[in-house]
Amino acid sequence: AGGSLRVGALVKARLDASGRSFSASVHARNEDGTFDLSCDGSLVEGVPAALVEPVAVGAAVADSLLRDEPGGHIEGTSAFFDAFTAALTSGPKFRTLTAAQQAVASEKVQSLRPAFEEELAALRATRGEGATVTDVDIREMMPRVMARAARAAT
Repeated sequence: AGGSLRVGALVKARLDASGRSFSASVHARNEDGTFDLSCDGSLVEGVPAALVEPVAVGAAVADSLLRDEPGGHIEGTSAFFDAFTAALTSGPKFRTLTAAQQAVASEKVQSLRPAFEEELAALRATRGEGATVTDVDIREMMPRVMARAARAAT
């Protein structure tokens, strides 16, 4: 599975008997075909290639991960949703609404939380548990969350 991975590549790996995949990056490729992985601030050595899968992220997300800017990475579902809400309610179009219209729009945004949580779970399934979610991820999720919410409403 991990035969062509390079040092620094984003991966997900099954690191315990739970069967769950965890987000990591390749720290080293070993001569025996195993990998040393950086996972949640720790080094996990000798992970068999069969337990390691590459993770594809878009260029903007990869750039955001490399920049490691304050506020660029968000932790926790509530913080993710707050960032999502801020992205939807801070634009120039939102600011042109009356206070009453802003209140209605904000309430509608809050109703998106179940669809947002489903999208966040899908992202974690793709990248592995503990994956860093960036501000770029949040912006890219918006159209998918809206589509999920629209499907749920019908």
